Amino acid sequence: MYFMFVIFMSNEIKIGGVTEHFNLPWNLAVEQNKFQQAGVDLTWKFFPGGTGVMTEALHTGELDLAILLTEGFISAAAKGLQAKIVKEYITSPLGWGIFTGNKSQYYSVYNRQPKKYAISKLGSGSHLMAMIHAEQRGEKIGVEDLIEVKSIDGAMDSLTQNESQIFYWEKHTTKPFVENGTVRMIGEFSAPWSSFLIVASDAALKTKRAAISKVLEVINTESENFVESQHSVTLLMERFKMSERDTRTWLNSTVWSADYSVRLQGLENAKQALVKIGSVSADLDVTDLCDTIMTLT
Repeated sequence: MYFMFVIFMSNEIKIGGVTEHFNLPWNLAVEQNKFQQAGVDLTWKFFPGGTGVMTEALHTGELDLAILLTEGFISAAAKGLQAKIVKEYITSPLGWGIFTGNKSQYYSVYNRQPKKYAISKLGSGSHLMAMIHAEQRGEKIGVEDLIEVKSIDGAMDSLTQNESQIFYWEKHTTKPFVENGTVRMIGEFSAPWSSFLIVASDAALKTKRAAISKVLEVINTESENFVESQHSVTLLMERFKMSERDTRTWLNSTVWSADYSVRLQGLENAKQALVKIGSVSADLDVTDLCDTIMTLT
C-alpha cells in the first residue's frame, strides 16, 4: 500500500503592520483589491503596539507575514522566532524622535538624571532603540527603567502623568502630539540600517510560498506606483494629518525597495548594535535570517 503526502498550498495570507504612513501602499492595494486580483485572499491587520506585538503574532500563527522593524526582527529571531526575511520594505533608515511630556523637566536625553522610558513592548523598536542610543551615550537602561505602554496613545498618557520621561517613536507619526502640546521632541536618532522588513513565519513559507510570492510582486508594483503618483502627497496629508511640507520632506527621504535584494551589511550593523546591549549573541549569522529562495543576498 502506498501513501501520498501532499502539502496543501493555501492562498490565504494574514499580514500585519503598524498604523503609520509607511504602510499606505499596502492599504491602497487592499482597498483597490489588487491582491484579490492576483489570486490572493489577503487579510490586513493594524498593530498599534508595533514590532514586539507582531513578532508574537507570527509566533502564534495569528500572522503569516509582518512588516517589522529590522532591529526588532533580529532580536526576536535570536530569541527563537521561527521566521525569515522575504524582502526589505523600506530601505532608508527610520527617523526616530525622542519625546518627553510637555511639563517634563527634561530638555535633552543626555541629561544624566534618572529617567523612565516608555516602551510599547519588550523587544519593540521603542525599547531596542532606547537601549542602543543609551549604550552610545555611555548609559545603561535596566528593566526597572522601562514602562510598558502598549501603544503611542499609552505613551502619551504615561508621559503626561510623568510615569515615564522618555519615549522613542517615529517622528512624523508623533508630531501631532507635539503640535497639540502633549509632548515635546527633545532629540532625534537614526541608525545605519533599513527601517522595515517583510518577514514570513517558517510555517507560512512551508504552506503558502506561492501566495507570499504573489503578495511581494503586488507590493513591489504598488510601492513604485505610490512613489511616482501625483496623488501621494494629498493622500498622506488627508489620512495622516501631515502638513504638505512634512509630507514632501518625508517622501523625499523615504526609499521603498522594489526588488528582492537584502543588504547584509545593514543587517550586520543592526546585529552589532544589538550585541552591545546584550540582545543577541555575536555568533548570530545574519544570512540565516533570510529566506534564500525569495531574497537576493
